[in-house]
Amino acid sequence: MKYECHGHIMADGVSYAEAAARHSRAPDETAVRAALCALKEHGVGFFRDGGDKFGVSLFAKTLAPEYGVDYRTPGFIIHRAGYYGELYGRAYRDIREARELIFEAKREKADFIKIAVSGMLDFASGGLVMGEAIGKDEIRELTKAARGEGLCVMAHCNGAENVKNALEAGVTSLEHGFLTDREGADMLAGTGAVWVPTIAPVANLLKPGASGNFSASVLREILSGHQETLAYARGRGVLIASGSDCGARGVAHGTGTDDEIRYLARLGIDPSPANARVSELFRRP
Repeated sequence: MKYECHGHIMADGVSYAEAAARHSRAPDETAVRAALCALKEHGVGFFRDGGDKFGVSLFAKTLAPEYGVDYRTPGFIIHRAGYYGELYGRAYRDIREARELIFEAKREKADFIKIAVSGMLDFASGGLVMGEAIGKDEIRELTKAARGEGLCVMAHCNGAENVKNALEAGVTSLEHGFLTDREGADMLAGTGAVWVPTIAPVANLLKPGASGNFSASVLREILSGHQETLAYARGRGVLIASGSDCGARGVAHGTGTDDEIRYLARLGIDPSPANARVSELFRRP
């Protein structure tokens, strides 16, 4: 059985805008079933969704048993207003509102909480992290509130300092983690947090004809640095799970999981122990 530890069933790997329009009124059952069918065809038996603001992942969870998929979801991303997360989540302006969103996610039968620590990488500007990031104290407050409800925390995070802040604040898993340095990898080893590095969204853009308007040299530089830190992290015993961010541009459901597993294998990384840890921890209490 293959594990997909970071995906978005709502998205289609082609166009977020079109996928969002498809699900804007209500989850599109045909599209959800097509994605679940693709997972089944590729032997994906475990799927941890990254959430969405349309209720698609919560709906998919009700259908997943028909396809033999153990499906986990946070429901939606929780993010600070004006910061990254609007595409897939719900915003808070202060910690009180953040706690209310955590309670809401639990009421909607979320299996865990996902927070947005930082933005994504901006490939068009040399791979810099987009936007602002929330600080260590705020991450700690969010993590504490989630754990108070018995829920683990999945953290979307890029940038060396942001990664260290998230790990020090006690998140359970680090998603993406681009631009992580060796100190961050050492912290991952020390805390026991799981790293889901999502190599595929960058590596797949380097396939012939896939890069579009992005600079191939920038993509290669980002990928090279990510792979170098992953190799170091492997040597330090960091738990590294297989999660392709399927649904992102160029990362299709099913084939994206195969791509991610192959990219990890090239680095000598066996994601099995980390995948088992994700399955153990990221479940509804």
